[in-house]
Amino acid sequence: MNMRVESTIENEMANISADKKPSPFALADFYKTGHPGMYPKATTKLVANFTPRSAKYAPVLPELYDNKIVWLGLQGFIQEYLIDTFNEQFFGMAKDKAVRKYMRRMDNALGAGVVTPNRLAALHDLGYLPLEIRAIPEGERVNIKVPPVLFISTHEDFAFVATYFETLISTEMWKPSTVATIAFEFRKLLTYFARLTGAPEWFVDLQGHDFSMRGMSGVHDAMRCGFAHLASFTGTDTIPAIDYAEDFYGANSDEALIGCSIPASEHSVMALRILTTMKRLQALAENAGIPEKEIRRQAELEVIREFVTVDYAEGLVSIVSDTFDFWNVITNISKVLKPEIEARKVNALGLAKVVFRPDSGDPVRILAGYRDEEVVAADDGRYVVKASNLVITEAEKKGAVQCLWDIYGGTATDNGYKVLNERVGLIYGDSITLERARDILVRLSEKGFASNNVVFGIGSFTYNLLSRDTFGWALKAIYAQLGEQGIEIYKDPATDEGTKKSAKGLLRVEKEGDDYVLYEQQSEEEFNQGALEVVFRDGKFVITTTQEEIRQRLRASWTCPEIGSIEWKVA
Repeated sequence: MNMRVESTIENEMANISADKKPSPFALADFYKTGHPGMYPKATTKLVANFTPRSAKYAPVLPELYDNKIVWLGLQGFIQEYLIDTFNEQFFGMAKDKAVRKYMRRMDNALGAGVVTPNRLAALHDLGYLPLEIRAIPEGERVNIKVPPVLFISTHEDFAFVATYFETLISTEMWKPSTVATIAFEFRKLLTYFARLTGAPEWFVDLQGHDFSMRGMSGVHDAMRCGFAHLASFTGTDTIPAIDYAEDFYGANSDEALIGCSIPASEHSVMALRILTTMKRLQALAENAGIPEKEIRRQAELEVIREFVTVDYAEGLVSIVSDTFDFWNVITNISKVLKPEIEARKVNALGLAKVVFRPDSGDPVRILAGYRDEEVVAADDGRYVVKASNLVITEAEKKGAVQCLWDIYGGTATDNGYKVLNERVGLIYGDSITLERARDILVRLSEKGFASNNVVFGIGSFTYNLLSRDTFGWALKAIYAQLGEQGIEIYKDPATDEGTKKSAKGLLRVEKEGDDYVLYEQQSEEEFNQGALEVVFRDGKFVITTTQEEIRQRLRASWTCPEIGSIEWKVA
């Protein structure tokens, strides 16, 4: 094939690929498409703010939450949409094609001529997006009702760009900040208990582990929210979150630890290997007459032995342990394999830990067991739970941490709390919430165990059961210029309790102590001052940040309360 033909095919394929992606102006609600023409014709400038208005629906702990959210995700959004998408799907296309692509969607859905092409054609001629974005630095925590970002039109012919992308901004921006906030609330909790029990604080970086990807709303959602998790932790199973950090926030995993994980089994692996081994054992004459349950337990012992001595003879490995009988794994199999587990070789980091992973049941009870006053002893050595009459074994009363301690022992922190032998550990990732993590840590501390005996897998139950209303995110216009006249825009619905009341007029945000404070109805001079810095203007970045800077800002934004100052409300 000659070069000219190859080039023609490549161009045609590129055009087909481009046509599959929507115009940036189609990344909106239909109702936004009519708004440019609804503003007064004399409008030459618009200013809008994006604000977390309320925390009344936020799943946070009252003992630690300080009415702030983590601001995160703007730089990635700008690069992906306001730069890349605009360059590829609008300015980088022939004007007729770029306009026609958008107008086809409008005409077919709203009716021919309802939306006119004039503004888009003129904007294409301009050659850049006339928009300025001012924001506080990512990684800072901003108070509820204080806007961390402003959108300002920069060309009198295109004032509408300040508000047109409300839908796109909202759908892409509310969730990374919300997830980053929830993740940081986990970090607060884990830091407090590390200090209470004397656990090493470096372990907190690994103790919150992202298990959420499979339950998020698609890969793009998972990588952005996985990046939000990485602002507070390094433990993650969301691989593309690391790519997102490198692609949009200057991270380099060759030079720094962006995110990490360990080899881990899943139920299909365990079940297949156990059941295959079980069939082999059942075929042996010496096992004739042995009950199936006992054969299965022997098979599971063999499989776990292979995992810790052959498949992963050194370093870290996580084994899902509830495929059949978690308590048998923890109390019997772990005891039989104690010599092999303790003899495993360390890896390059000096680690050689087998991490047992329960994955069903009540996380609080599985890990931390029951208090003495919650049960009564039965005649057969078991216990009855007073609240439910549930009959439990001694192992269930103790909880998995204490069961492993009874077998492996360990050391004590300077604060006198017990830490499991470094060769074993536990991770739980089924429906972990802040409340459950709190209850687990409180109960373990009551039993004399340090917080670093467990790792929490934080999944989509926590990171995806959220909405824009979790922190009341909303983008609203606050100011307009009509010729020489400035109009302070605001809303204050009489039927609302105050949540939806918006900021009024030009505003300024100042950092005062540990808080960000909003000042409304500012002069033009005051408007150009304060903590909101220009990060983007007319299609280009003015300021960028890195993941490492975000981490540093976030961790510097909070001081752990004095140990013993919190009275925990625990179930």
